[in-house]
Amino acid sequence: MLGIEIGNANIKIVLKDRKNKLLGSTYLTETPSNVITDGKIMDINTVAEAIREVLRENNIREKRVCFSISSSQNILREITLPKMKEEEVEKALEYEVEQYIPDTYNYVIDFKFLPPLEGNQEKLRVLVASSPKEIVEKYVKLSEALKLYLEAIDIYANSLYKAFKKVGEKDGTVAIIDFGSSTTNVTLVSHGNFVLNKLLEFGGKKLTQAIASSFNLDFDTAEEYKKTREIENIEEILRENFSEEFQMVSRIFDFFYATYHKTVDKILLIGGNARLKGLKEYVKDYFKVEVIVPEEEKYLYFLPAYGCLLRGE
Repeated sequence: MLGIEIGNANIKIVLKDRKNKLLGSTYLTETPSNVITDGKIMDINTVAEAIREVLRENNIREKRVCFSISSSQNILREITLPKMKEEEVEKALEYEVEQYIPDTYNYVIDFKFLPPLEGNQEKLRVLVASSPKEIVEKYVKLSEALKLYLEAIDIYANSLYKAFKKVGEKDGTVAIIDFGSSTTNVTLVSHGNFVLNKLLEFGGKKLTQAIASSFNLDFDTAEEYKKTREIENIEEILRENFSEEFQMVSRIFDFFYATYHKTVDKILLIGGNARLKGLKEYVKDYFKVEVIVPEEEKYLYFLPAYGCLLRGE
């Protein structure tokens, strides 16, 4: 089966290994310009052709696909219910979900049961995932354009969470920060349990623009600088241009502490901008916690695409 995540900058494809090898084969290709907006595919034919080209070049004949969708309109939330019969859960969830999605008719909503917390067997833990129908329908049409059987559509936060459970740490609280080109995704996992996810509207493009301005470069040259050179005053550039953005992340951590009385123990930086020279050190100094950047590309780029392949987990 193929797991695919279509980002603003890159399309990430994972081919599940039949021997259940971790992550399997991975493929990265540039996302065509102006084809996706906040998770919604604007040009299905162009996206389909970009994916077909990867499949052709690598002689991939797999016929089943699942997609991981990243959008600010997606919602993943844990809901706690009193213990009840399974057939009663759906009705109870309808009421709970309407508290944060008033127009449920326009959303695709799914849920799964989570294991009970130790010492609290009388409560049901339910993880509810939802995404706008208009976004989901575009991915259905994309699978049809690719002539692939659509196995599943998952939302980014749930895909990433499932992948991290497979490959990440089970102890403590980890903040997974996916520093993408246009957005930054922050996901908190505590002792193997999903806590929250927040999509922030800033990314590597803003950093490229700041580098271009600092060194009087055009955008493309600044992008190349960012990827290949050690920029001496990168910490100063980050401080001058991203103080408000890092405060947004701090507020997420503060909310977590106020709600759960726990602190973030580690930060895992992933995504296309995670390897920027100097970023790891700046983030470590700013948040005063250990920061990890994966050495292998498959962990840097492909966790959400891999996670959507993990059905029933």
